[in-house]
Amino acid sequence: MGKELFTVARIFGAYYELYSPKSLYVRAVLKGKLRLKESDERHPFVVGDIVYAEPSSGDWVILEKTERKNFLTRKSDHGDSHVLCSNLDLVAILASLKDPETKDGFIDRLLVASNHTGIRPLIIFTKADLVSDEFRTQKEESYTKLGYEVMSVSITSAESIFPLLEKLKGKRTFLCGNSGVGKSTLLNHLTKNNDQKVSEISSGTRKGKHTTTNSLAVFLPDDTVIIDSPGVKEWGILHISKLELMESFPEIKNVKENCTYEYCCDFGPECKFMEALDKNLSESRKKSLESMLESLDKPHRVTRRDHWSQSVTKRY
Repeated sequence: MGKELFTVARIFGAYYELYSPKSLYVRAVLKGKLRLKESDERHPFVVGDIVYAEPSSGDWVILEKTERKNFLTRKSDHGDSHVLCSNLDLVAILASLKDPETKDGFIDRLLVASNHTGIRPLIIFTKADLVSDEFRTQKEESYTKLGYEVMSVSITSAESIFPLLEKLKGKRTFLCGNSGVGKSTLLNHLTKNNDQKVSEISSGTRKGKHTTTNSLAVFLPDDTVIIDSPGVKEWGILHISKLELMESFPEIKNVKENCTYEYCCDFGPECKFMEALDKNLSESRKKSLESMLESLDKPHRVTRRDHWSQSVTKRY
């Protein structure tokens, strides 16, 4: 038996769980030279990586990694870049409409991260059965009008999950959301089992308790792959420049075309981006952009609720 092509399904310590349609799940270790290879990342391999491995005595051995077509990164500190997964077709952003309601700022950060890597985002509002149709429609339209794909589901209803499964069919999708948005319950519906431990909402804080601790790839029929992620409180974007951040907002993306300085981007008083902020962005999106700009300037900031115009004046 020679080498075989696998997808990294899970990482635990020095071991890897790999999957292929032929051999299904196998446990593997890295070949010696790969363990010694230097890397700027926390780990040389991530869930979603396509690798070649061959059987050895006991475990399989990973020989090499194929080139990634893309990867999703989170960076919350200048020296700590965390690649979460690779080779994606879709980033599914789960946002709860109630108990707890996901903040728009979290959704916006993930949209920026997806845009930076060129991975298509899908916003999925969960717990649609807990809010009015009017509120749900308002939340959906706030993003559909910007060109994003949006849908709502009730995680207690298997029927509402069917259209989502059709969208995910044949794709490699990263499921991401705050703790408590119903991610594990949704995954149980999608996979038709209860392998994922379902989180309870703390009645005192109305915030979710963490249940998923490592990324895990689940392989379904029709070449459908769903990568479940740990719940996160805030998505670090320190790997993204200010210009990339600005251009990731559809409302102001094309403003640069009218800029008279091709290589400027100092966001000074004559900046076309700054000119367009108040005109084109909703109050919620302004707050999101403000928070992200401030996090680039001060990675360990204490969140402030200053008026938008005051914060822009102070920063620029």
